[in-house]
Amino acid sequence: MDSIYKLLESKTILIVEDDASTLKWLQRVLSLYFKEVNVACDAPEGLEIFKKNPSNIVIADIQMPDVDGLSFLQKIKSMNTDTFRIVMTAFNSLPYIERAVQSGVHLYLKKPIDIDELLVAISSHISKQNIQSDIILGNSFIYDSNTRTVYKDEKIIALTKKELDLFELLLKNRFSFVSLELIEQTVWKELVSADAIRMVIVSLRKKLYSELIENLKGLGYKINLP
Repeated sequence: MDSIYKLLESKTILIVEDDASTLKWLQRVLSLYFKEVNVACDAPEGLEIFKKNPSNIVIADIQMPDVDGLSFLQKIKSMNTDTFRIVMTAFNSLPYIERAVQSGVHLYLKKPIDIDELLVAISSHISKQNIQSDIILGNSFIYDSNTRTVYKDEKIIALTKKELDLFELLLKNRFSFVSLELIEQTVWKELVSADAIRMVIVSLRKKLYSELIENLKGLGYKINLP
């Protein structure tokens, strides 16, 4: 269990569950392992929490009022493809499983939840991510996701906190454009002008290289990896 603790102690998790007792129990148990545990009783509340504070792992019940768990997790995927997505359900029928597969969740858990099974699955996913920690950025630049450091020819490229947060947001969403609204909510967490965001982008392009970050009017910014 020590190895699991070490893998999870720096991670954050969001639990979305409309059953109050289950939600409280999961929060209490998972707080022993994770750096931060956020909770929501429905999908709209969960989305608001995720926008303000994106989590490494999101776990949701499949049946919830207004928006079901799979639709919610699909929305999470559109916001951040790197988030580990887990769905919980009291049902184990083929249609539910097929829909879960089609929606792109990483893990399908049958209730009642086996905590050991959950922790092992999350730890296994994190271990695989850690093996592939170096990301080639092009032009001799490399990003080490474990140390959150950018290198060029083995020399560290110093980034400010805002530059690093924005760079990592673009990297996590590298298959799509990142809107100014999402950058504002995730990096600044408050109202900020487009010019302020643009200044950080300009600085990143100077420290790395200009072609790495693409801008398309009306859509936002996107990182271009080789």
